[in-house]
Amino acid sequence: MNWFSPEELVEMSRPTMDRAIDAIEARDLDRAVALCGEMRNEWRGLHDTLVGMIAGLASHIQARFGEDALEDAWMDSLDRTWRTESSRVVAADRKRVVRGLAATWRAHSGSGRGANPGSFTIEEDEEKFTFRMNPCGSGQRLWRNGAYEGEHPLTKTERSHAWTFGRADFPVYCTHCAFMNEILPIRWYGLPLFPADPPEDFDHDPCTWYWYKDPRSIPAHYWERYGLARSGSEATGKSE
Repeated sequence: MNWFSPEELVEMSRPTMDRAIDAIEARDLDRAVALCGEMRNEWRGLHDTLVGMIAGLASHIQARFGEDALEDAWMDSLDRTWRTESSRVVAADRKRVVRGLAATWRAHSGSGRGANPGSFTIEEDEEKFTFRMNPCGSGQRLWRNGAYEGEHPLTKTERSHAWTFGRADFPVYCTHCAFMNEILPIRWYGLPLFPADPPEDFDHDPCTWYWYKDPRSIPAHYWERYGLARSGSEATGKSE
């Protein structure tokens, strides 16, 4: 006996956004609202599973092969995956990137669903935009949801490194941020992409990212904490 009709199976395979738009156009607002509610929960389950898998893999590398191997793994994997995408960010209009980064954090926050839901604010001043995640939708949620405790905890670093922002006992998942946002973009483009300050207290403090209107305004300490000096030939991108 079939559980679903062919029409129901076709409907289940269509993007939820398309189904919600159809309902709006048909003036079936109750169904549209219900579909929007479904859509708010669809992405978070997949997002959280993938975050957990990446964090588990990083923990395995660190525990079995050591922290130098973890550094190598991040450097190699991001060179394969992030270099092309990050080059588009560098080349993009810098005002457009603000909207793109906001969209990224909306997605990363899982529509504010789940335990310790992701949340962020945006502030603007004369030189930059400040994104404060509290909690970040991935690494900080792992921490607050107890992933570093219990029977099979994720690992924390045993030593301090430049890529742990000079801190020992740093959550292993969050170590990718230094490579992704700063170390590798400095190597590739001469400047950090999204300079960041991690939480002092992962239970309470925000994780903070910055997007400078003019990359020449990025403070020098975002180079110096890796023992690097700005070259003066940073990619500047475009601006409106």
